[in-house]
Amino acid sequence: MKNLIKAQLYQISRTRVYYLVFAAMMLLSALFGAVEYLNGSDSLEEWQKLTASDFATRIDTIVTLSIMGMTFFAAYFCADDFSDKTANYEMMSGRLRKQAYFARASVLIVLCTLFGLIMVFTSLGVSYILNGWGDSVPFSAVAIRILLLTFPFIRLSCLYVMIAFFIKRPGLSFLAFYGLMSVVSILKSAADDSGVLTAFSSIGKLMKYKEWHIFGLESGVEVVYTPMPEAGFIVRCIIVSLAVGALYLVIGYNFFHGDDLE
Repeated sequence: MKNLIKAQLYQISRTRVYYLVFAAMMLLSALFGAVEYLNGSDSLEEWQKLTASDFATRIDTIVTLSIMGMTFFAAYFCADDFSDKTANYEMMSGRLRKQAYFARASVLIVLCTLFGLIMVFTSLGVSYILNGWGDSVPFSAVAIRILLLTFPFIRLSCLYVMIAFFIKRPGLSFLAFYGLMSVVSILKSAADDSGVLTAFSSIGKLMKYKEWHIFGLESGVEVVYTPMPEAGFIVRCIIVSLAVGALYLVIGYNFFHGDDLE
């Protein structure tokens, strides 16, 4: 299995289109982080500026963008080997299906999760460099929320593995991922008070800061945010994300184990 993982990483490192997509997504992330500065924030009064801590409370757009990038990489990391029969050749050379499956799954989960986190931190970092941090939310709270995205990202990656092994076509897998993301994003807030019904609802709850507006007689409106989500939600998010992700992997492996690969 170690050799299969190395082969996967080598194949990914030799595919130029992955670098192009990665660079394009990072550029978009940086532009989102710089948008306030590009709109002329340097000419505003200090109290009028949207600092990086303010930007952090509105960073869900970047998270959505990172998930779109994850869908592309997931589709091609897993499903592309069925198009050129690489997976078939591995079986013919004596590799176990279990090794072939979990080698691809582990590479996809790690790389997609890292990609999502890097994208979010890149956007936030650019905003900090250009606009300063501010005092709306402590950096430690923002960093913890972003790092907690690891678990719904893992859950999503496991779902992508399962779907990719079902469809076995990178283009169709990408369309299926994107369609699923679009539908669930519309329905995610319908009736999910727990925040763990889907990975998207977990992400939405992690990135949503409760806020209060304080009005003063002789001062402007001040917005106060709750830095951290509830501890109970954090525990639910971690446990459910890992459990459901493991279930997706088991379902995908059972399908792949009995598939004829034609």
